[in-house]
Amino acid sequence: MSATELAELPTAPTISRSLREAAAYAGQGPFGALRRSLFGATMFEDFAAVITPEHAIAEGVALIVLGGLVDPEVTDQGWPNASWGATQFSQRVGHAHQVVAGWAATHTGQQLAHLLEAAADRAHSLEQQR
Repeated sequence: MSATELAELPTAPTISRSLREAAAYAGQGPFGALRRSLFGATMFEDFAAVITPEHAIAEGVALIVLGGLVDPEVTDQGWPNASWGATQFSQRVGHAHQVVAGWAATHTGQQLAHLLEAAADRAHSLEQQR
């Protein structure tokens, strides 16, 4: 499912809104902040009952957008779209996860909040292109 298709689902989280909200939770680290904004909780046991495939895709797309700001190589294959298979998507999300984790290890929560805000702006511009 592409980011555009995801954004068109009536119950799917909006990537830009979720990234912007995650900035408020930056003290929980990048992954905790994203999960808190997307799923309403950071512990798997707390959100396992409410997570949908759309939420999981949204988390992956959000990580790709966030990781692309840290290292352009994350988005060197473009943005997720319908042509991406599950393997390619999971590889790109895995790469983004490593990049974001490495970046977060050397930066403050305030810097993470700024990065999340910038990622929200990037996601918003991508959502407007659809």
